[in-house]
Amino acid sequence: MQRYIAVRVAQLVITMLALSVLIFGLVRAAGDPAALMLDPSSTKRDYDLIRADLGLDQPVVVQYWRFVSRAVQGDLGLSIRSKRPVREMIAEALPNTAKLALASMLLGLAMAIPLGVLAAANKGTWIDAVARYVAGFGQSVPTFWVGLVLIHIFVIQLGWLPSSGMDSWQHYIMPSFTLGLFMMAGIVRLLRSSMLEVLDSEFVKLARLKGLSERRVIWRHALRNSLLSVLSFGGMYIAILMTGAILVETVFAWPGFGRMAQSAILNQDFPVIQGVVLTGGAIVVVMSLVIDLLYAWLDPRIRLEA
Repeated sequence: MQRYIAVRVAQLVITMLALSVLIFGLVRAAGDPAALMLDPSSTKRDYDLIRADLGLDQPVVVQYWRFVSRAVQGDLGLSIRSKRPVREMIAEALPNTAKLALASMLLGLAMAIPLGVLAAANKGTWIDAVARYVAGFGQSVPTFWVGLVLIHIFVIQLGWLPSSGMDSWQHYIMPSFTLGLFMMAGIVRLLRSSMLEVLDSEFVKLARLKGLSERRVIWRHALRNSLLSVLSFGGMYIAILMTGAILVETVFAWPGFGRMAQSAILNQDFPVIQGVVLTGGAIVVVMSLVIDLLYAWLDPRIRLEA
């Protein structure tokens, strides 16, 4: 197990280094940050001073080394627009996105697990058809469209819910449903497929022969053995929710990580963009490592093959 952990940690470090190179190159390929900070009346001397202040007058290798060495220490630079440390901006926005991601995941699981189990237990019936239709709908519709439709119905037409902010539990309802819909759809399809495989296994047939009720066979034995695949999808989706909530947070004016990223892209604030992408990549990579370790702990065959 220790060797397996060491290999996975080494892969994590290599992945993060490759991501840092990609971020560093793409951000600088998008344009000259110094030119974005200048007024039309600025002189060549002003341009040179800004480039020197940002370290852009140094060779590319030196710039990259400074970027990586500071990032390892938690220093992601200063925002071009607000002049605030990027680390502080991320520290303020990330917990808000984490709250939304947690609410979305709990709501998605609450809808997906009963629907997936019922679809598998009633294969070929109208219940199965409805579950598959809901799953297909959830995976095909754009999240921003779902958010706009919810705002039109529950804010403009009915006036039941607030359209923006995060001051009360009511503010969580529409963003959580919008963000959790895709997750719910994926888990329904995955859980239904896994449940059908488990229900056809020998230990389930044996449990039925022993006289156990169908309800106990499905919800206690089959579901427990079907959740391993759901664990992988659900765990990775936490990271996706954390880093991919740009559209939802923009639609609902949620003061989180995604909205900060959208603002940085529009303002071409390259230190913030670098910090956001690097932090998001770290979240995804670390979550992938955690899921792999949980898999190896639950199923020893995985670490033995590794």
